[in-house]
Amino acid sequence: MVVIEWKIKKFHALTTTEWYKIAKLRSDVFIVEQACVYDEFDQRDQPSLHLFLEDDGEILSYSRLMPGGVMYKEASISRVIVSENHRGEGYAGQLLQQAVDYVSQVMKESAIKIQAEQYLTDFYRRFGFRVISEPYLDCGISHVDMLREEETDDL
Repeated sequence: MVVIEWKIKKFHALTTTEWYKIAKLRSDVFIVEQACVYDEFDQRDQPSLHLFLEDDGEILSYSRLMPGGVMYKEASISRVIVSENHRGEGYAGQLLQQAVDYVSQVMKESAIKIQAEQYLTDFYRRFGFRVISEPYLDCGISHVDMLREEETDDL
């Protein structure tokens, strides 16, 4: 039995094959499937960490973890994807939990800000995110900004 494991790598540690598969998945979902024409490669990949689940050479799910100061003053999770062939199998929740845990526990970031497609706000709320903006269009898709902050014990 093959065990699939989550991988997290800095940009320079990705193999060319891994990067190609990640870039292809991102392009397939965000440009082709969602019919958005935009610059997918936004100069934020190199300072980011790349979290993905690969099984038998296929990337099942992926997200990009950015430290504070790269996109926002807070850390950010972006490019959250589950491949079309594996949606509905629980990978989205596993991916986001892995991402939140890593940003909070390993990167030691106390706040995470995301740009979420508006229809997914209930999904992100399950992981402690709250809406902090009015809806806005990004590439013709309704989005909201959401924030997750670690609770402090300061009294």
